[in-house]
Amino acid sequence: MKTMRLLATALFVSSPTLLADDGDYNYKFCLAAGFSLASGHAHDMTQKTWGGLGAFNGEFGILFKHPQATKVAIRPNFGMVKILGDKPTEEHPKIYDLMGIYGGCDIIYTPFKGLPASISTGPSMHVWNVDLVDAPGNPSQGDKGLKLGWRVGLHYEFTPKWRAELTYALTEWRTINSQISTQLDVGFNPSRPAYFCVRVGYSF
Repeated sequence: MKTMRLLATALFVSSPTLLADDGDYNYKFCLAAGFSLASGHAHDMTQKTWGGLGAFNGEFGILFKHPQATKVAIRPNFGMVKILGDKPTEEHPKIYDLMGIYGGCDIIYTPFKGLPASISTGPSMHVWNVDLVDAPGNPSQGDKGLKLGWRVGLHYEFTPKWRAELTYALTEWRTINSQISTQLDVGFNPSRPAYFCVRVGYSF
């Protein structure tokens, strides 16, 4: 966790230098939408929900690129992600859905000239809201507070405007209390899911 904080701090501190006005920057707006999937089961990190298919993710960003920097760009981003719990069973009668908003700043690197593929990495800060569903008599539960994590991604541009994206986001490093880690409906630990997103993006 300390390492992620140091990396995020270094990126934010260096951003003004990277974007210093030593030339004209090109920029464009980026929209992306698609599906999210919990990494394994979200319960591995949250002690709250079993993640499943069918969740969604949407994101807005602004891509900054210096004309002389042909391989590197910076994209601040803001988005929303939903992770759905699986259907309740006798073994797991209580289900939690997670809704999160996030913001971050990716450094995007295109390693090969002429190949429209790139990789990205950067800090990703989440605020999660956790709702307990399919559990009569239990109130909704929320887990609030800023969580500092990290994400990486792969991008492929089909055209100058359309692209496909695959990203992996780690909300926060796992910490589980060993005294309660074997209980199924704890509902006490902070919500810290990791998840994949598969998206289609459009730039303008």
